[in-house]
Amino acid sequence: MNVQDQNEFERNLYAYYKHLFPIQMIVEWLTYAKDNPPELKYFNRREFSFERSIGEDTFYQRYQQFQNAYGLQKFLLDNQQNDETSSLIKYDIGAVFDKLPKKGEKLKALEKEIVIDIDMDAYDEVRTCCQGAKICEKCWKFLQVACEILRPALFYDFGLEHILAVYSGRRGIHLWVCDSHIRKSTNEVRSAIIGYLNINIGNADSEEIIKEIKQEKIEKLHPSIQRAYMIAQQFFKQIILVDQNSLKIENVKKKILTILKQTKILNPKLEKLILETNDSFQIWEIICSQDSERLEIAKLQIILMCLYPRLDAHVSTTINHLLKGPFSIHPKTQRVCVPFNLKDSSQFNPLDTPTLPNIIQKLAELPNELKQRENENKIFPFLGKEIQSLKKYIELFEDFISKYNKPKIN
Repeated sequence: MNVQDQNEFERNLYAYYKHLFPIQMIVEWLTYAKDNPPELKYFNRREFSFERSIGEDTFYQRYQQFQNAYGLQKFLLDNQQNDETSSLIKYDIGAVFDKLPKKGEKLKALEKEIVIDIDMDAYDEVRTCCQGAKICEKCWKFLQVACEILRPALFYDFGLEHILAVYSGRRGIHLWVCDSHIRKSTNEVRSAIIGYLNINIGNADSEEIIKEIKQEKIEKLHPSIQRAYMIAQQFFKQIILVDQNSLKIENVKKKILTILKQTKILNPKLEKLILETNDSFQIWEIICSQDSERLEIAKLQIILMCLYPRLDAHVSTTINHLLKGPFSIHPKTQRVCVPFNLKDSSQFNPLDTPTLPNIIQKLAELPNELKQRENENKIFPFLGKEIQSLKKYIELFEDFISKYNKPKIN
């Protein structure tokens, strides 16, 4: 980004946090009013961290805490740090501590949402359309499948209901699991949950590709593995065979051969056929034509190897891990990190999400009287719902907060 573009980005970001960032909703969400009476000062003990730039240098401000939305917005808009002009790049959300978080204090992290982080580049070995940080509608389907598998696992296996799904703004998704008891869970509990949700997919030289699968019959596998397989196989043909032609990739072939060897299906003729074939449909037909009672368990492993969610476990297992919050602006793409409907993830297209230049242009078209502040004790008027491309995402976030705080009927 050249100097001119950087200056425009910083001006736009200032206007965004002034008028379009749903700051009251962010504070309401992180207050969890249903669980926490005001005297606990729950929100005040939440750590915020900020990444800022001064010239060409970047610095981080950890252990920031606020009493209310006004204090948070004032900090977001403050461009003076240590008597030098600075610009906000992004904000991160941390843990709730036993006292007000301050640098140098001895702090104990008490609570934080478990956040499940999945990045598209974790699928690079099985996608052919893009690599690295690049995404397209074809490879985004990998993350749609991840949502389809994780949602019932979280709901049915752990009884978790309050999951805020957020697009990371570039190449991934964050699932913020917000249920009260899960926010209080220890690092050991978090590790156990993520260990349960994850499966260990080895590299091409492993003796076993999926170490969790020892049995030779699907019906003897853990129900969560069976369920994941039933979901993944619905998408396998379109994503792996049609969109990506993944089975032709050398490392994928190696893994397939390892699975077939492990399940005692592989023979020299079959190995030669697979190695010589570069069409995924043909490779799959060759595999499916094998006469073996272990064929179904081999197919299951191949399908899960390609489509099972690839979690960044480190993000989820540490209670005081910082993570970019909802409605951040990704500095590389300038896309808004918007929530999406986890129950209908197939309808979400990251390439359709609002961008900072676009929504600032729409903001400029609004009447000036909407942007005035009545007095210095109030935050600037929130105009996010006036921007059509932002409105549905804000309403989705609003609905999530409302459902969390709604009293349960016994």
